[in-house]
Amino acid sequence: MPTTAQMLASYPDILLQVVAELRGAFLDGVENREQAIDLLAAQVTEPISTQMAFQEVADFSPQAKEAIDLLLKENGEMIEAQFSRDYGSIRQMGPAKLERETPWISPESVSELLYYYGLLGRGITGSGPNAHTIVYLPSDIIPWLPQPKGDHADSGLPIQPIPPPHASRTLLADDTFLEDIGTLLGFLRVDTLRISGQGPDPDDIDRLVPRLQFPFVDSHDMNMRLALLLHLAKRMGWLHRGAGNVVELTGERVSGFLNRTRPEQRYALWSSWRNSPEWNELRRTPGLDCTDTGNWSNTPKQTRDAVLDLLSKLQPSLWYSLDDFQTVVKETSPDFQRPNGNYDTWYIRDTETQEFLKGFEHWNNVEGALLRFMISGPLHWLGAVDLAEPSAGDDIHFSLSPWGAHWLEHDVAQPEEQPRRPLVVDDEFNILLALGSPLSERYRVERFALWQASYPQYMYKITNESLTKAASAQINAHQVLDFLKKRTRQVPQHVATLLTDMGNGDGTQLP
Repeated sequence: MPTTAQMLASYPDILLQVVAELRGAFLDGVENREQAIDLLAAQVTEPISTQMAFQEVADFSPQAKEAIDLLLKENGEMIEAQFSRDYGSIRQMGPAKLERETPWISPESVSELLYYYGLLGRGITGSGPNAHTIVYLPSDIIPWLPQPKGDHADSGLPIQPIPPPHASRTLLADDTFLEDIGTLLGFLRVDTLRISGQGPDPDDIDRLVPRLQFPFVDSHDMNMRLALLLHLAKRMGWLHRGAGNVVELTGERVSGFLNRTRPEQRYALWSSWRNSPEWNELRRTPGLDCTDTGNWSNTPKQTRDAVLDLLSKLQPSLWYSLDDFQTVVKETSPDFQRPNGNYDTWYIRDTETQEFLKGFEHWNNVEGALLRFMISGPLHWLGAVDLAEPSAGDDIHFSLSPWGAHWLEHDVAQPEEQPRRPLVVDDEFNILLALGSPLSERYRVERFALWQASYPQYMYKITNESLTKAASAQINAHQVLDFLKKRTRQVPQHVATLLTDMGNGDGTQLP
């Protein structure tokens, strides 16, 4: 941060006189402007002068002490736009207007009061589109200012937890997104997904969607969840575009993922989403249209990091109101996605009213909506947040899941895994795999059996067609039977007999 002398160097001569008069400093005998700045800075940075000025502004306005305490807690500086929302702005005037209007006699805000007393400076930080104005306490007066009490007492958010919701309302985080990743990989192994400049082919998507776990009541949720599935699959290097714009799998990378443990697979998806610079939640938030008008952009990874930092301050296993969380973030960290505090340069439109949502007064419509989408969307899908459906007149409630608390580095144990259940083969040549079965196991079943259902468990059927297709991939009926014997407690005798006969090449066909 600048020193007092560096701050005063940008002031016109009349402001130097104003600061000297308000602070009881003397500028007699100086020969030039540089000497005046040095002499004034030396006087107003003395401990007694600083403490007297602090007391005077606090007596004039109790908010002045609050403003200085806030700056001290923020290491001496803040974005001006955020500071001015609570403590007012500093009117910018040239020397002639200053002399004519004498604003220091009746300052219109706490910010102006501190400014004319030489306790608050203004500066520019950053460059290009990231440039923004800050306000600061000169570094050489900070040691003499009274330090706020309890500034390190609590690193959490000032939010009260609520009673746990009834179990019938809870939507606990689960592995459905991970299961759908396995389904996507299996689908791409045996079926076709074409990609064009407009996105995936709708006919191909129509064949994929029924295989997924999520009960897609809301079309926006379906589209966003599917988009995230494809984005993470591409980001993790599993996909590449083949001939005819058909998506193909990168075998070695896919195998590496499928052979990981389930906790490792969950974390790989979480980490890939968390660190993605391309996945942009703001542009996918329901009700918002981020237009390409003007030269503006947001930084999704920075926003994601800020939101996760806020969530990490919540207590694991406790429940919170999403409304309360939104309110607390607005009060304590409103600029989590706009570090420069500027709410007038982004062109975001309400999709219903077509109104441009400019200005801090639309924070709830933009930042609030983004928070709600991130918590009820990607954070819940990826298993970091438990949700509770609202009751009459209530709001959505949420809680960090055991995995979310673990990933956000709370001191909690890694959740235990459910024991693996073997697959089941029935008399009708159906293969049943419970939810939670290893993704690698289901991926292998996809190669020799036809998908039938994904709920309440996965069901595949061995048919003449599926075995013919498997044979083209060098998988014969003997290998299928060997796999089933290793993965199930018992293969029905007539199923084993028919597969053995088919493997011997005697022309046997399944019924």
